[in-house]
Amino acid sequence: MLEVRLASEPDLLEEGEELARASRAAPARVPEHAVRAERGDPIKKHVLITRYDAARAARGEMLSIEDVLEILSLPLVGIVPESQSVLQASNVGAPITLAEPDSPAAMAYADAARRLKGEKVPMTIPTAKKGLFSGLFRRAA
Repeated sequence: MLEVRLASEPDLLEEGEELARASRAAPARVPEHAVRAERGDPIKKHVLITRYDAARAARGEMLSIEDVLEILSLPLVGIVPESQSVLQASNVGAPITLAEPDSPAAMAYADAARRLKGEKVPMTIPTAKKGLFSGLFRRAA
């Protein structure tokens, strides 16, 4: 299942901090972006596509990146590939960025956070994985 997350600038940056505070049973606080929204201050919104699988998108089993962006008309901040590592890390209560910092999913989250902070980071678009024998059994047209 493709997940699309609408993220305001502070969302991704504060999410980890908020989770850490909550896990230490710190008193609840209203996030700054919520306070700004209530005041009517403008909040920049971005799209973070998670659980993206290029092969499934190519087969029409999920929306393509282009379709998501056309529907939402918001800037893309990142694409996180589908990953069993994310599920395994969340099952033990650890963010993927700490559990497997060199994994494609962790790097995609880190790149998205860097983009939100204003850094120029090239967008990595996950591609369909090719099997060892995929080229051998391809039909000639």
